Amino acid sequence: MGQIPNRPGGPWRAILLAASVLGSCLQLAPAQTPVTIIITPLSPMVGGDVSLAPQNLPQDVLVCSWYRSATTHESSRILTYYPPPAPDQIPGPAHTGRETAGPGCTLHIAGLTLSDTGNYTVLIQSRTGTNPVRSIRVGLRISEMLPRPTVTPDQTQVLENGTFTLTCNSSPSADTVLWLRDGASLVPSERLGLSPENRTLMVPNVTRGDAGAYQCEVGSPVSSVRSEPSTVTLAYGPDSARIDLPGPIALTLGSLLNLTCVSDSVPAPSYRWVLNGTDTNETRIILTFNPTTWAQQGTYKCRAHNPITGRTAWASVAMWVTGTDAPRPALSAGAVAGILIGSLAGAALVGVGAYFLYSRCRNKTPKKNGAPVLVYENLPLTAWAGPVAQPGSSPDPSPTYQTLQPRQPDVYEELKK
Repeated sequence: MGQIPNRPGGPWRAILLAASVLGSCLQLAPAQTPVTIIITPLSPMVGGDVSLAPQNLPQDVLVCSWYRSATTHESSRILTYYPPPAPDQIPGPAHTGRETAGPGCTLHIAGLTLSDTGNYTVLIQSRTGTNPVRSIRVGLRISEMLPRPTVTPDQTQVLENGTFTLTCNSSPSADTVLWLRDGASLVPSERLGLSPENRTLMVPNVTRGDAGAYQCEVGSPVSSVRSEPSTVTLAYGPDSARIDLPGPIALTLGSLLNLTCVSDSVPAPSYRWVLNGTDTNETRIILTFNPTTWAQQGTYKCRAHNPITGRTAWASVAMWVTGTDAPRPALSAGAVAGILIGSLAGAALVGVGAYFLYSRCRNKTPKKNGAPVLVYENLPLTAWAGPVAQPGSSPDPSPTYQTLQPRQPDVYEELKK
């Protein structure tokens, strides 16, 4: 029940006390002229000042009391003000030392804090009128320059089709909370789960489009500020893999070759290279090698494995060595023996054939060579150039020889050739 404090020397003490009792216990009739309260400034801030000024007051106001509540209980009374000609004010139990009253029953509060937010009531008593006691209530909201909020995710990496939750940590005085992904405001929908004050955002059935940088933006009548981005990644894949260069590949022996294993996966997968079914112990994304032996050709496979999703994808490419310098496969012992025997038999046949040809050539007169073939012919006897026989002597018994000389072939024989 509201109680008007005693004013020393006040002639209206009894009347005011009775009016206070009536104002607390009886339901007041509506005023003929509405009394309103103007708040100046409209958006008071922490650390600033505010004035609560009643409007349309009657001319014969005797006293007015301010209460920090929606009722006029004595425990919530801030002060009681007596207007001129002898202005005075008496503090009440809810007075903090920052409140003062002025003409027109205006209440001034300095050094505002967030705790000053709430309902205020003024009880006005006048000498005359149909409603000598009036009670007017007003709500006061103290705003602050909001500190930067933070976003706390329950997890920073979520599996595809999973669920994650984000919490916006901000001042309780924030009036609004908005959510953004990659700088774009999120439109409320049935899919997004929002708390009544939007301070918690739940995203179910996560798709790849839900990954990104999330922010919350808080606002008040005097400020608006966003949090730093909080990144949520989506773990997925690999669904498939491929090898660059595509095959099949024909490589000259000794040439450098780079094979790259490509797969779409978050986080980045681990890699393993296999040649002809045998692990090469190579774990880099790019396989670089220079084939120098026949054994390095075959089917190369890369395995991409995501340890978070547990998924694995394979890709393969065929590669063989070409060129005149390419080594040949090793021969078996039987093949080597067969080649040796065949070589010896071939050498023997060649020797026999050469001897046969040589024998035939020796039994034949050569028809042509570099020197002409000499043909000899008999010439007629000529006078003996020896001693002259004497007349009457017997003939010389010595044999008579004819001379042989090379015959020159005639033109016909030349043409016949």
